Amino acid sequence: MSGSILRTVALLTALILLTGCKTLNLMQDKKEETLQDRLKAYQSTLRWGYPGQVYNFLRKDIAAQNPVPTNLGNVRVTDYKVIRLPDLVAENQATQTAVIGFIFDDRQVEKTVHDQQLWEYDPEAKTWFRINPIPEYR
Repeated sequence: MSGSILRTVALLTALILLTGCKTLNLMQDKKEETLQDRLKAYQSTLRWGYPGQVYNFLRKDIAAQNPVPTNLGNVRVTDYKVIRLPDLVAENQATQTAVIGFIFDDRQVEKTVHDQQLWEYDPEAKTWFRINPIPEYR
């Protein structure tokens, strides 16, 4: 009978450990889903003509050091291509690289800028914030 009890305890322990692992995976999946949603929102904000609004995606201390440029009213984004898909580089950090096509309304010459993004997850806010400066449109 004691062998039966040991097998039962071993089985219950294994189930508890597997359930714990699944919970951790669900938490990671939720974090990655939140990252995907945040990156899509960032892209949509740029693509639909609000380049100044992407500064709201910066972490507050980074935003304080990087004021919104005054020339963004003259910038129209024409394209946004992700050339390096999101990649988790640490538990709470991810990178993505995009190429942004844009024109200055007063010049009508298309240009591009490489946007190497670094994002960090804030567990209190349960969202991701960009932690590197947004590239300048020149």
